Amino acid sequence: MLGRKKGFSASQSKRMSKRMQSSTVGSHVVRDAPTRRGKHAPSNASSVDFANMRRANKATRGYVRHVGTSAQSGESDSAYSRRVSRLGYVQEIQRKARHRRILFFALVAVLVVAVAAGVGAYTYFSSSDSKLALGSSNAKEALVAPAEGEPYYVLCAAELGSAAKARGAATDAYLLVRVDEGARVLSFASIPANLDVRLSDGKDHPLYDARGLGGDAELIRQVAKLAEVDVAHFAATDEEGLSGMVDAVGGVALTLAEEVDDPRAGTVVLPAGEQTLGGDEALVYLRALNFSGGFDAASANRVAFTLALAQRALASEGLSFASLVGEAGDYLSCDFTSSQLIALGDALRPLDQVTTYVCALPGYATDAAEPLFEYYEDEWADMLARFKAGEDPAIVDSSAAGVNPAEVTVEVRNGAGTTGAAGRLGEMLASAGFKVEGTGNVDDGTVYPETFVIYKDGAYEGAAKAVARAASGGRVINGGDFYTFDTNVLVIIGKDWMPVS
Repeated sequence: MLGRKKGFSASQSKRMSKRMQSSTVGSHVVRDAPTRRGKHAPSNASSVDFANMRRANKATRGYVRHVGTSAQSGESDSAYSRRVSRLGYVQEIQRKARHRRILFFALVAVLVVAVAAGVGAYTYFSSSDSKLALGSSNAKEALVAPAEGEPYYVLCAAELGSAAKARGAATDAYLLVRVDEGARVLSFASIPANLDVRLSDGKDHPLYDARGLGGDAELIRQVAKLAEVDVAHFAATDEEGLSGMVDAVGGVALTLAEEVDDPRAGTVVLPAGEQTLGGDEALVYLRALNFSGGFDAASANRVAFTLALAQRALASEGLSFASLVGEAGDYLSCDFTSSQLIALGDALRPLDQVTTYVCALPGYATDAAEPLFEYYEDEWADMLARFKAGEDPAIVDSSAAGVNPAEVTVEVRNGAGTTGAAGRLGEMLASAGFKVEGTGNVDDGTVYPETFVIYKDGAYEGAAKAVARAASGGRVINGGDFYTFDTNVLVIIGKDWMPVS
């Protein structure tokens, strides 16, 4: 017959107490340095608060029934045992552990993606900036950083080439652009490449010689001097770059005011009306100069093309636009970084809601084997003041605004040596409402390098300006007693006037 299991004896209790003291948490038992006989000093149980006297007495004898770090305050041993043995409790512990693992791996994944994105962005911008860089150009020597938040100026240069020869300095085209991001205004001033300027060698040259003499910095300084502004940025391209940009955006849609048929520009003829230009057609459009409006019309065409190309690029949102910026270095060089170009695109988008102004340096081409462009200083000064103020630089003079063409009589004389020029201009002015009372050639046989629109009575100065506008060019002058004519205005056609084809 089996006997009942006996409880702990005093000696067993002491042995168990020693084992517990070696493994229990020190909040109940403190092990001081052993005595000479190898026994421990008394515990600090008397200084510890317990839930009841029975546990306190047992702790004083060195006997601890239970130490559990997860036990709730005041929870009995049996309650604790029932709680931890429940299936839900175990599942809850496992669920929390699983959530901690998921959270850990999610954080690791986010960190990896962030690092990868950072590395990718760094690689993208580094590669793009490297391709965009001006390389050996000395342009930065002449560039001046603008004040924060203020409008700034960008000089754009393009070697367009021609049908007869490859690109070169003589085929350059220059646009000075005033950028006002805050007011969302873009102002374009077209500057002829053959402008007569005095370069750093002290001699007169066409402006396109500047880069050959002193690099891009010389060109920038000359344009800055002409426009009386500091140039902040510079961009340059050539015929291959322009053609590549057009093809990269899938073509440029434009409405042509008149047919483009200039043998010097290429063999392609572009009819008037809506067109989508590919790379080759765009070059013909940009090179052509034989428009009825002369250099002013050609300048307007180049600005229209620039805006249409930018509009096509900005139509690509997000990563597509960033991708185009990344490819831009294949077609042009500039001091802009790719991040600056993206920020500029964001500031100007949508481009069709940006106010744009266009003007061309007023003047005429001299009659020479290599004609130089001379500009009208007074007219340019007025135009420049409006250009720098962010106003329309090509605004019609107020004295011409109220002129009634039907009340203005005009005589037209051909001084260009071009057969039929006087008749053609006479028809243009008549269709504009002016009373054309005579056409013919000049009497003195002189070939005039520029077109004059002449008045004698100050009351007809506004009428002369209105005629010049309708004729798409001509310098308005007071003829005094030097010229003899009976009409209100006399027009002498010079070699700079381009008749309609």
